[in-house]
Amino acid sequence: MFIQGCAGDIRPNLPGYPYRCADEADIQWAGRDLGGAVARAAAYSLTREQLAKRATYYPIRVASEVIELPGKEQPIRAELMAMKIGPYLLLTMPGEPMVEYGFKLEQAIADRAKPLIIGYANGNIGYIATAEAHKVGGYEPNLSKLKPEAEPVILKKLGELADRVVGDVFASFSKHPKDMQKREAEEKVRLEPKTSKP
Repeated sequence: MFIQGCAGDIRPNLPGYPYRCADEADIQWAGRDLGGAVARAAAYSLTREQLAKRATYYPIRVASEVIELPGKEQPIRAELMAMKIGPYLLLTMPGEPMVEYGFKLEQAIADRAKPLIIGYANGNIGYIATAEAHKVGGYEPNLSKLKPEAEPVILKKLGELADRVVGDVFASFSKHPKDMQKREAEEKVRLEPKTSKP
């Protein structure tokens, strides 16, 4: 199985400056390199020892929702999905998310499941640039149909979908102002990048 992750702003590591498009030789080199890595991983995962560790049955839980994201010209409908297969949690977005989405979601989920963040799933809304990328500018944010305000909406909704399928978090529906403030503060902390101490 092949899954495309968050690669909206990832380019091949080709020699030379400035960035150049790949030619036929570069494409063949990248294909051989990737193929070799896949063959090594497959060979290791199929050893008797690894097969003996593998579960014979994985329960599956799925949650999805179509939401409206703030677009530059008009709201954009997007289907987000969370799918838990045994210990693995797949979170999907319908477009080309920048790599930072993968980092943020993996950081938020990694202590609860083995996250696999997937782009190009359930449609294609184009580049999904981060709010920071919109500030800096460049190819992807300029071509993105989304406003910078889309990032927190996407991260929050994928977090909620993950909560529904992981099953270790139960939503509080209290409308008491103190409960609502507490939830908002917890969500803000959850979405902020964690810094490591030197």
